[in-house]
Amino acid sequence: EKSDPRQVIEALENGNIESRPLWKPMHLQPLFKDAMVIEDGTSQGLFDKGLCLPSGSSMSDEDVLHVCDIVKKVL
Repeated sequence: EKSDPRQVIEALENGNIESRPLWKPMHLQPLFKDAMVIEDGTSQGLFDKGLCLPSGSSMSDEDVLHVCDIVKKVL
């Protein structure tokens, strides 16, 4: 069974690394609660299982490897 993204977020947080769930789908945001929705569950599935990891041009190779090591330990 795949790890819960919250476990990965917690492990990264313990390593002082910020991460977060994917953005909430538009149809789940309060502003759009009354809007017409045509969806097949894909966005909900991505939101439930997805994770935004640190990225950026300022990350060193060492930083990237550190994030990868923590994620691999959880998975």
